Amino acid sequence: MDIIKAYSRQSFIIIMVIMTVLCILVDLAFYLGLNIISEKTTLFEIRELVGWITAFQDLFKFCFVPISAGIFVLFGYLLWLFSRIYFVKLIKKQIPASKKKQVNVGVKTHVDKKEKERYNRRIFLHLLSLLQREGRLVDFFSEDLSLYEDDQIGVAVRSIHESCKKVINKNLSLKPVVRENEGEQITVGQDFNPDQIKLTGNVTSKPPFQGIVRHRGWQVKKLDIPTFSDTRNSKIIAPAEVEIV
Repeated sequence: MDIIKAYSRQSFIIIMVIMTVLCILVDLAFYLGLNIISEKTTLFEIRELVGWITAFQDLFKFCFVPISAGIFVLFGYLLWLFSRIYFVKLIKKQIPASKKKQVNVGVKTHVDKKEKERYNRRIFLHLLSLLQREGRLVDFFSEDLSLYEDDQIGVAVRSIHESCKKVINKNLSLKPVVRENEGEQITVGQDFNPDQIKLTGNVTSKPPFQGIVRHRGWQVKKLDIPTFSDTRNSKIIAPAEVEIV
């Protein structure tokens, strides 16, 4: 993994730099200490001790410095190795948890999306279901009107119109998009909303426009969204009715 390689490289460099600085400081302190002792023994003319310190100084240059450097390098490598092993274990513990979390989030998102689609279908069909239940609107559209006379169709349409209007008024509160009546002049400003006003005719210049209202449009002022049960089939607009005899 890239994160493990990056950590290994950076941690190795940092640890080795620290070990090198510590090695230099220890060797320098030891060397300065020998020089101070050598000066003291020379001052007091302790010949045997002076000879011993001189020999140890030569030994320090050729043996102690390389050995101490090797010890610090070995200690630094072991420290880096243990830290890398601990870091790898920590990463491996975190990866399964993150993958499990991603899977759970993915499943939850899929379920939520599926439930939202199901709810949207029920919302879409609910009004049609009410219009069918109260006004038999779907039955009216399914009929072959060529079999009936105009006066018969007129009577049926009046009844369906009244029933469906009650359903609309009960579940929706509507109001026109524009205040002007149909046929009246209207000024469409520069900041008009294309979702609210549809321009037709000779639309060639830039707003504001002067036009005539051909349809006032409709927008929902208040909507009563129904509460659905979890067991109802969203595909059923109206159940079949069977009279038991």
